[in-house]
Amino acid sequence: MGHWSLTDAVRVEISGTGGRTPLFLLLAGLLGSFLFIRLSTRMIRAQVSWWPGNVQPGGLHIHHVVFGQAMMLIGGVGSFAVHGGPLAHDILAVVFGVGCGLVLDEFALVLHLEDVYWREEGRQSVDAVILAVSVIGLLLIGQAPLGGYVGGTSWTTYAVAAVILGFVVLCLFKGKVWTGLLGVMLPFLAVVGALRLARPASPWARWRYGSRPRRMARAERREERIHRRMVAMKTRAMDVVAGAPSPVSLTKHPPARATIVEVPPSRLETQLDRVLRPLRDPGAAAAVWYLRLATAVNVVTGLIAPFRERVRAATNGEYVTAFLVSPGFTGAALALVLSISLRRRKRAAWILTTVLAAGYTVTIAGTIAAVRESRGHPFNWISLGLTVLFLTALLVSRPLFNVRGERGNVALGLTSLLIGAVVAVGVGTLLVHATDQSPPRQWSASLRYASVRVLTVSGLFDLPGITVPGWTDLAINLLSVALLLVVLLAFFRAPRGRARLVAADERRLRALLRVYGRRDPFGYVALRRDKSVWWTPSRDAAIVYRVVNGVALASGDPLGPRTAWTSAVTGWLTHAHRHAWVPAVANAGAAAAVAYEAAGFHGLSSGDEAVVDARAFAAGEGERVAAHRMVADAGYTTAFRRQRDLDADELGRLGQLADAWRRHPAAFPAGLGRLGDPADGDCVLAECRDPNGRTCAILLLVPWGADGLTLDLLRHDRDSGRAPVDHLLTDLLLAAAHGSDRALAGVCRLSLNITPTRPWPSADRHHLFTPYAPRWSPRYLLYERRLDLPRVAVVALRG
Repeated sequence: MGHWSLTDAVRVEISGTGGRTPLFLLLAGLLGSFLFIRLSTRMIRAQVSWWPGNVQPGGLHIHHVVFGQAMMLIGGVGSFAVHGGPLAHDILAVVFGVGCGLVLDEFALVLHLEDVYWREEGRQSVDAVILAVSVIGLLLIGQAPLGGYVGGTSWTTYAVAAVILGFVVLCLFKGKVWTGLLGVMLPFLAVVGALRLARPASPWARWRYGSRPRRMARAERREERIHRRMVAMKTRAMDVVAGAPSPVSLTKHPPARATIVEVPPSRLETQLDRVLRPLRDPGAAAAVWYLRLATAVNVVTGLIAPFRERVRAATNGEYVTAFLVSPGFTGAALALVLSISLRRRKRAAWILTTVLAAGYTVTIAGTIAAVRESRGHPFNWISLGLTVLFLTALLVSRPLFNVRGERGNVALGLTSLLIGAVVAVGVGTLLVHATDQSPPRQWSASLRYASVRVLTVSGLFDLPGITVPGWTDLAINLLSVALLLVVLLAFFRAPRGRARLVAADERRLRALLRVYGRRDPFGYVALRRDKSVWWTPSRDAAIVYRVVNGVALASGDPLGPRTAWTSAVTGWLTHAHRHAWVPAVANAGAAAAVAYEAAGFHGLSSGDEAVVDARAFAAGEGERVAAHRMVADAGYTTAFRRQRDLDADELGRLGQLADAWRRHPAAFPAGLGRLGDPADGDCVLAECRDPNGRTCAILLLVPWGADGLTLDLLRHDRDSGRAPVDHLLTDLLLAAAHGSDRALAGVCRLSLNITPTRPWPSADRHHLFTPYAPRWSPRYLLYERRLDLPRVAVVALRG
């Protein structure tokens, strides 16, 4: 067998029976000239010194459309006049294509009879090039216009062409220019465009929707939701290729945005809502429980081999099963993910489940109608009835599934599908080729076997004659399940929380902290700017949270009066459910735990907070005070300063040291996460210096009301050990008790942050803080559903 190259393939496809080589060369010339002339004009616009400028003989600017017209004349006339061989016609095709590219690049100039090349109207030239390339490309691959019309005397051909042309004209009347023009070559586009709603500003809308405000409102909503986004995406792509136009058009004003008309519901809609509203919650619950039962049935039948084989044998004959009921782990994984997503009221999950259920309903009904023997089996009618009931439950409960996914989920899902499919099929092909027991082993057969097993339902497609061990099939099935889960999770990804702690929110939170900040040692941590804030309607209480991997994790107690906590918790919980987030709370105090548990949360201890009274500590003469004197006698000194009293250079130096000592020790469970911010002027920076005057330990303490501090950051030099930190803490408590330092005036209590009760990288803090005689207060991790606890715990550990 000879060598097969890409050149051979092109020669067969393009210069074969159709004789499309000149058309291909025309397309290449058009694209090449358009891209070159766009590069040239952008270089001239950027005033690149070494690039040739405009053609201006005698001061007259000659546009490149003139050269394009000349080349089109030469190529067009030459194709009729020259009687040479194929080479001559190929050259003329290139010349004609180059001329087309130059003319179409200034199509807007010809249309407006004005130089609008770098104005908003100049984008019409790019539209013309895209349309021309699309049509020529479709002709090149053998797609004839109007459903295959190429002339002839058959009345059928003329009738089909006339019908398609009617759909094209209807698309144009409905304002869908691109759909209509491309529909000449791709009839299904014309049909879809003609059947869908018209654009609000189109002639069809003016003729037909004037007396139908409800339909006009639908058209305006669709314009706002879909078309404007597509135009924005197309505009960004055109700007990359052809350059962005001038910001303001000199010939026309930008189009006004459509006014969305709110039309009250009709009498029929009101009556249907009254009848169906009581059925929505039961319908949604029934759909979720159906998928849960399908998951259990699929897992059981997949694990029990005899049952699995009997079910498969039955379903391969005259029997059909209900929706998503099939032995195996792929169906179980799909049903499980759909049930979880539907329980969280995700719209994308409802759409996918409804489409699959509707398609499966049609399939079952078609099978029963087409196969006479299947009608006599009651099992088939039960399967059809269950599927119809499931589909009905989904349709009835549609208004409840209003949780939108994250923007970009579709692109992420398709990318995950593409990359995951390549990886899974590639690994499966290697496994099949390595374990095939039916020689000779062939890569093509192994690829087909792996592709069918990974990407399709194997029972619907024939597999090549390959014999592999059972563990190979199991591994490929696991790859298929993993691919399915990754793609579904990408499509159903919950919206990420946006950092909404804007300046106004931060000012309001600081005002609440001045009044209620004494209650919670970690209230100041609510000022982290990577978090979002939920306010009560009267803005007298707030809950600060952050969304991580679909978990809305609040921290500490709600801010504000306790009388408003119930309203804040209820509103925040509703907000989390609306976005399909898993609500949870980390490091909540005992009083806050009671408020959250009243809203349905469960709690467990997440650690103990150590609170030290400065005067009580100074009154004792324990081992810590004695050790402090020994370190002081060795020449170690301390310095306490409010952050507002440090200049930028000093803050930068301490920040660099803190970053360098980040791992000694690990971070606290609750922390502000920043150092040196101008807004944190009340924070205290404590510094310990060795006998040579070098900094060896740093503490950052954030305000806790007017008379307290909370340890937020602890860093020390690894070579100096823990002794400087203990010396610094002891000296801070003594200075606060005696009032000997201006930066600590009025401070009488210190929170040493939280010591976890479970294994933790810094679990030794409980032992190290004991000599300070702290008062231990429990802190709680709160979660709504026990099944969510592992997920919540992982997010809480990440902080």
